[in-house]
Amino acid sequence: MTVRTRRQFAEAVRQEPVDLGLACLLIAAEAEPGLDPVRELAQLDALAAQTGRLADVTVRDPDSVGGPGGPAGGTAGGVAGGAGGAAGTAEGPTAGQTLAGLDVRTAAEILRQSLGVQGRFHGDPTDYDSLYASLLSSVLRRRRGLPIMLSVVWVEVARRLGIPAYPVGLPGHVIVGIGSPSRNVLVDPFCGGRLITVHEAAERVRSTGVPFTRAYLAPMSPVDLLMRVLGNIRVWAARTEATTTRLWAVELSLLLPHHPVHLRRERGELLVRLGDFLGGAEDLTAFADAVGPLEPAAAAAAREAAHAARARLN
Repeated sequence: MTVRTRRQFAEAVRQEPVDLGLACLLIAAEAEPGLDPVRELAQLDALAAQTGRLADVTVRDPDSVGGPGGPAGGTAGGVAGGAGGAAGTAEGPTAGQTLAGLDVRTAAEILRQSLGVQGRFHGDPTDYDSLYASLLSSVLRRRRGLPIMLSVVWVEVARRLGIPAYPVGLPGHVIVGIGSPSRNVLVDPFCGGRLITVHEAAERVRSTGVPFTRAYLAPMSPVDLLMRVLGNIRVWAARTEATTTRLWAVELSLLLPHHPVHLRRERGELLVRLGDFLGGAEDLTAFADAVGPLEPAAAAAAREAAHAARARLN
């Protein structure tokens, strides 16, 4: 972690649209101090170029097809295609072509072949116990990760190719929609990008004990996705008693444009645990002030904890 990367993260999450690849790499920089997030982005560029070659197209600069977060649809010069891929000249595709005009099933299959088959990106249930499965830099190296991080790879590669794609936040399992919310196919990057039906997605939701509604298939906002990534890290850190890791995950969460107020209490408790009694007391008091009218018992407990922390300064 550096002041510079924290500042970059705070700026990145307030851009419109958010560059998910960069934001996730800035999260990874907290755990890998020598990481250069901008340089690591080249790996996503290379995967997009590989995917473009597979479909026999040239990859356009991502900013020219809608910028970070993906375009709303096709672009001028986009490729019309079908099962055979994109159209091109006898000498090859025209420079600047993308996959934006492809049928959604064809685009999903190209991504599956490139990332899931050739790239060998997939999930491994044992990775749920690893911090590295939540770090994009590690996922790009190991080709394995949590569903949410593999979904970021799919979405970011698709964006670079002009393919509309977005994360879908099912409970406990993020998948990807290829196309628009009204006309799409669903793919599961954890299973190498295989197509899944709405019925399968609904069954996964119901398996968590909640009723399924179509709202679960809506695009997940970048900020919500990043909060979920950081939440996974916080849960892992709490389970393994990695207090320092949990602290930076909380601090990055607090840099997001909107966040739950309870994160202030969590940071205060962590700071006290690490010996920053004054800083912890300030956060606990700020939490108490914020929730006092609605949660008087929680506010009182936080004020008592803040008082105890300040007493330890003597």
